[in-house]
Amino acid sequence: MLQDSFKSAIVGAAVICLSAGVARESKAAAASCASPIPLGLTTALTGNLALLGTQARNGVEFAVDEINANGGIAGKKLTLTTEDTGASSTDALNAMNRILEGKPLIIFGSMISPHIFAQTEGVTKSETPFLVGATNAKVTAQGSKWLFRTHVHDGQLADLIPEYLVKSLGKTKPGIMAVADDYGLGASKGIQAALAKLNATPAAVTSYAPSDKDMSAQLLEIKDKGADSLILFGRPADVTLVIKQMNDLGIKLTTIGNASMVAQTTLNNLSAAEADGGYAIGGMIPQTSTDTKILDWAKRVQEKYKVPADNFTVSYYDTVYMLKSIIEKVGCDKPAIRDALAATKDWKGMLIDYQADARGDLAHTLGIYRNKGKTPELAGPIKESGF
Repeated sequence: MLQDSFKSAIVGAAVICLSAGVARESKAAAASCASPIPLGLTTALTGNLALLGTQARNGVEFAVDEINANGGIAGKKLTLTTEDTGASSTDALNAMNRILEGKPLIIFGSMISPHIFAQTEGVTKSETPFLVGATNAKVTAQGSKWLFRTHVHDGQLADLIPEYLVKSLGKTKPGIMAVADDYGLGASKGIQAALAKLNATPAAVTSYAPSDKDMSAQLLEIKDKGADSLILFGRPADVTLVIKQMNDLGIKLTTIGNASMVAQTTLNNLSAAEADGGYAIGGMIPQTSTDTKILDWAKRVQEKYKVPADNFTVSYYDTVYMLKSIIEKVGCDKPAIRDALAATKDWKGMLIDYQADARGDLAHTLGIYRNKGKTPELAGPIKESGF
């Protein structure tokens, strides 16, 4: 008995020593970092994508401010340099070149896929970890070992939206409407392929330019061809226009789309009657949580930025904290940070766990939502096949 107690004491002491050693190692790793630790961000803060782009800025900045207020990483503060991409890919490339001149440890890119396609080659040559929320499925298929995505992508949505529409809602003849850029058209192709696997044929496949303000012709085509539902894939500003114009035209169709359908920025510009009944599958949004800590976080973000936090705000916020945990373990060596990102497994974020796959995608859990009036309700999480 005495021997057992002695063994336990020895084991306990060893565990304490080991824990202390790990803690010293973590501090030692982060101690090698520059002070302050430089981070870069490019996102759309002006132009017609600003409503979306500010969500990336808000998520990153809010986390950086919190970490600095709590002492930084191993006592070293983070400094964030942000460059506005505007709405064009050329301006996005120029913004990235300015960021690269500052030699940041890590760069955050936006959720605007055409911008990320324009920027990836330059960031890859700089050998800097590049964290993005861009949703075109091909973003992580560019062959860059420095690029990682921490938001769900339209390849996942393209599989899950048709599956839910056909199998759960019983609709087999949808009209498809998507914004005509890399984001929307990539999703539209994937949705058509997924519908074919389900033996469902779209009544009409339509699109609109990102700057279009009148989508009534596309809506009437979908109605005239006998669609029993609408799959809508766009950004909050144009999704709002489409829903309002459906209402004006008296078109009543079960509508399902990406997270823009339930984004607070969309709902703020719709009446309860216009928003009611819309479905979405997408990144997890904080407003539907029942966790008081998450609701308080969303409240504090809105108070600071006067913009409701959405799925992207959550994703970028999580990303900064994920990097904090990595820097505490491996320090500020860029290849070591890249390798740690590639090895991420079951890292707990605010609403989901993150796990890296072979392409560098870390988010594999989505939410199914339905608007009750202007309030989105979470029907449940849904995971990408294989996760």
